[in-house]
Amino acid sequence: MIRTIWFYFSFLLTTLYVCIFMPIAAAIDNSGKMVRYFAMLWCKAARDCSQIKLITDTDNIPTDQPVIFVANHQSQFDIPLSTVALQKAMPAFMAKKNLQNLPLIGRCFRLFGNISVDRTNRRAAMQSLEAAATTIRNGRSVILFPEGTRQEQFEELGDFKTGAIMLALKAGVPIVPVIIEGTGDILPKGRIALGTRKKVYITAMEPISTAEYTVKQRNEFSDMLRERMNKKYMEMRACHKKEA
Repeated sequence: MIRTIWFYFSFLLTTLYVCIFMPIAAAIDNSGKMVRYFAMLWCKAARDCSQIKLITDTDNIPTDQPVIFVANHQSQFDIPLSTVALQKAMPAFMAKKNLQNLPLIGRCFRLFGNISVDRTNRRAAMQSLEAAATTIRNGRSVILFPEGTRQEQFEELGDFKTGAIMLALKAGVPIVPVIIEGTGDILPKGRIALGTRKKVYITAMEPISTAEYTVKQRNEFSDMLRERMNKKYMEMRACHKKEA
């Protein structure tokens, strides 16, 4: 309980600080460096205020071209922790629209270049995919959660939505699968109090070329991608299960 109280108190203060000063930084620095600095400050605060020990294996991240990172999703911690783990690439996120509508935080979300997705509107969702494709063409990587929402069971990955796969195939850039293990045990969907677990593992797998697949083969590609990621996730889950 003490850990939970400390997390919300200290993280709220950091969030207010970032939400106040990030827009100011954006106004005086056109390069975006200050925005990235405040974004990383917020993400690291989520890690440190929650006393999470983040263990990463991200040597496979390409640095010579933009990619699409595809990650599993179990907790609100997934966004800040994966940002820290993938900070060499500083990818933009595709996330649900209501994050953009949050007071203060929503503005910072937009300043960082993240892309909102309205899952209730198919046309708007397609426009979001086009915005993500433009981001990639401009040289910035994108990260998305193909399960669509936070999963409530952790034994295996959920089903993948094909919209995310279509973006990857249309963009024609490599996909880097990212496995996040442990966040669901700390703050699962529907819970406020932090769990007792403190270690989180994030691994970037080998990039997968999309050159051999077409949009018509999106289901085949999606099945292949989920199978590879699920196998790695289950291996990591079995290895670290005693920490849950």
